[in-house]
Amino acid sequence: MEEFVPLGVRGTIDRLLDFSGSKDLGDPLRYAFKKDEDAEPGGYRFRLHWALQMVTTKTPLREKLALFWHDHFAVNEDNVSHGIAMLDYMERIRRNPAGKFADILTLVGKSPAVMRELNVELFSRLKPNENYARELMELYTLGEGNGYTEKDVKEVARALTGWGHLDVFWALGKTNNERLENMRRAEVNPVLFVNAPEVNIPGKKRVLGQEVENGDDVIALLAKHPQTAKFICEKLWGWFAGKNPSEKVISRLSKRFIAMDGDIGLVLREMAEMDEFYATYRQLIKNPFDYVVGLVRAQNGGPRFIKELEAEADFTKPMAEDVFSGCGEVIYWADQVGMGLFFPQSVAGWDWHEGWTSTSMLIRRKDFTGCRTWYPVEQAGKETEWHPDLPVQYVIGQIRKRNPADLEALVNAFCTVYDCSLSPDQQAVLVKHFEKNGGLGMMSNDRHFGWICTTALNLLGSAPEFQLC
Repeated sequence: MEEFVPLGVRGTIDRLLDFSGSKDLGDPLRYAFKKDEDAEPGGYRFRLHWALQMVTTKTPLREKLALFWHDHFAVNEDNVSHGIAMLDYMERIRRNPAGKFADILTLVGKSPAVMRELNVELFSRLKPNENYARELMELYTLGEGNGYTEKDVKEVARALTGWGHLDVFWALGKTNNERLENMRRAEVNPVLFVNAPEVNIPGKKRVLGQEVENGDDVIALLAKHPQTAKFICEKLWGWFAGKNPSEKVISRLSKRFIAMDGDIGLVLREMAEMDEFYATYRQLIKNPFDYVVGLVRAQNGGPRFIKELEAEADFTKPMAEDVFSGCGEVIYWADQVGMGLFFPQSVAGWDWHEGWTSTSMLIRRKDFTGCRTWYPVEQAGKETEWHPDLPVQYVIGQIRKRNPADLEALVNAFCTVYDCSLSPDQQAVLVKHFEKNGGLGMMSNDRHFGWICTTALNLLGSAPEFQLC
């Protein structure tokens, strides 16, 4: 608030949409290298790199948008079965997630991981791949059943012939260490999109009433189609605002999408200037990463996560175990509450909104109280003591800074840290919790105060209000 209030609403929107200063911490390949063992370039390791960026970034909108595209262009590592292809995919969806939709569709649509997800090796003249063609329209652009026919699907499949992908990773060396080193030092992308015009079905094809010849023509046609504008704007509204937008809202956003050549950043700017957007405040159910990463960031967990990072270390140096396991906690808890990164529910992504609120997911939300929040202190002959780590120290420091005069003020300060406004009944539950555990007097003892704040977070995680943003 100290940073953004002086900027005003428009200045804040400008700052949130400015990704120019965004720089990743650490090299993703470090998560694959091991000490005294061959590297393990599994996609499940590279997602730890993304978790670190989510927790530490100064451009969080970039990561939330990239997560939106991960859901939109959903690929599952079990189906892709290639860690480097998953790394390539992750880099594609994070590269410029607020850019023009045609560019995003081209970049991600040509991803080897997307093609492997949809069982494409090469679009052949002998057997055009109608599965990819169908998903291109049904999931990525027009939406299911929105104006295309089976004839259009077949024509798109014919136009895409010649597209495929090539995997040269295994030719880069005899071990994974060699392959990764050669890949990075020679700046070689070992999973490649390829276009072989020799196997393209020549001639004009008719799609949605217009003539196309090849895959790039199809992408250009679909990216600029009015139904695509409507479909993407509806999904963006669902991701950032909530369900069931009015026709007026989607019409305005779609017009902006078309007028600005599909510029996603400008569509979001338009959204953020609409009264209807602010009317959705505290009505959107947090998705699992909103919940988990949001809580870690509320505790200012970033400094704790990068404590042993060695950000400028060579890409061959294995990531510090503390960073590795801390990022693993983020991934684990997001999975527990419904969103396994790199493992979407289906090719259509995850179920949103009430899909995040099954009984088991809500129970696990309540159980989550942060990552890297306590550290052990061994004592000779005595039981191990646990002391508040940086995130818990930050929380209790923020409460003390507000110098609460009574328990109601203490609870208000606690809820301010976690950005939650409670009903009077829910607030009374927290007041009683702090009261029975020592009242204001407990604030002088870091360990006791930190623990009572942690158990208070269990209670806060049970509140309906804390599930909303």
